[in-house]
Amino acid sequence: MKNSNNNTFMFRGNETIKSVNDASFMFGKYVSKELEAIGMRSSYRHVMKPLMEQDGMTQLELVNITKLKAPTISITLRNMEREGIVRREKNDVDRRETHVYITDKGREMHAKILEAFERAEQVMLKDISEKDQATARKILAKMTENLHQEIGGDIVG
Repeated sequence: MKNSNNNTFMFRGNETIKSVNDASFMFGKYVSKELEAIGMRSSYRHVMKPLMEQDGMTQLELVNITKLKAPTISITLRNMEREGIVRREKNDVDRRETHVYITDKGREMHAKILEAFERAEQVMLKDISEKDQATARKILAKMTENLHQEIGGDIVG
């Protein structure tokens, strides 16, 4: 089966790297499909995770945590607010600062996101032994570390 991953052309020389890329791409595609089924844009998950961990963050804090650009966060939050997933409030002391709060609808949606990821994990790991999963984790951790040593920065997790 041919997938529509446009990045695979970049990995002609190494089947391992191509396979890692394809697995990641298909996982994301599966999750996006699941999220669409519940009426949620895939991009919302990047904002929802930090808000579930610390409700009331500022938009700037969300920019820093998600590593998304400020205009992207602003547009995403506007759409999420329109759909009743978050609410934004100006800081009474500093009106330039806007805090973002997740709504009850957003909390319900977050639970559905977690379920979608659990289903994706179950599908992805179907018929793969714990031993093989442990080997894959070890190899992927080494690949990640190799790249991290080259470019530095935070390892996104």
